[in-house]
Amino acid sequence: MCRQQLKLLLFGLSLAVALSAAVRPVAAGPSFLEYGNENVLGTGTYPTDPKAGATLVGLAPGVVNDAGLFLGHTFPFSPAPGTFPGTDQIFVGSVQTGAHDGYSVSSQRINGPMVLTLDYSSLVPPGGKVTTLTLGLAADDFQFPSFGQPFTATLNGQAAPDLTTKLNSLNESGPTVHFFTIGIDPSILSPSNVLTVSIDEGGDGGDGFAMDFATVGVTTNLNPLPEPSTLAFACVSIAAVALRRWRSRR
Repeated sequence: MCRQQLKLLLFGLSLAVALSAAVRPVAAGPSFLEYGNENVLGTGTYPTDPKAGATLVGLAPGVVNDAGLFLGHTFPFSPAPGTFPGTDQIFVGSVQTGAHDGYSVSSQRINGPMVLTLDYSSLVPPGGKVTTLTLGLAADDFQFPSFGQPFTATLNGQAAPDLTTKLNSLNESGPTVHFFTIGIDPSILSPSNVLTVSIDEGGDGGDGFAMDFATVGVTTNLNPLPEPSTLAFACVSIAAVALRRWRSRR
């Protein structure tokens, strides 16, 4: 091996070693965030993961996944100090003229809409664009099929027909909490990376409802940097290519 060949190989190896030492793997950050506490509206604990069975990240717009657990619990309840705003709170419609369940006559109730302000900016890298957003809701005591009082949902102030349909399909038969996820159309998202979920009830407003916790999962168009081993292999490969080209010119 001549001196020039040796120099090329040594250059590739030294570059690989330097990069391996200097570059650390960029771990993909958390792919979803959770807002509020998994505490059964402040009344207890879940026997199993309430999210199990539901897809937390990557759902296409309008696609719904249900977790397996439906959990009944005691009531009434009210949010403890420091509770994430909008969770662990009994709501009725913004205008209530009737009452159909225990929630709707509870002294702890307040008029809707229920609003959740979900900041997911920590999931989006600088310069990144959200390609999918998956919203998860631990919905409690929604009973449109039984009482006929329709729920309406908006996202960032825009009508959310898929979410509205899902909420109105729930018949939780009393104080029962159930988690589901739904894919959200990225076109309605805000540049601030904050999702505002608003849920209200029409009719006579007399079917009380609540939310235990929420999640947001995102994917973006940016990927983490390759690990050092990948970079090192690339450097050696570059050196090898350079060596072959040098030989071919001789």
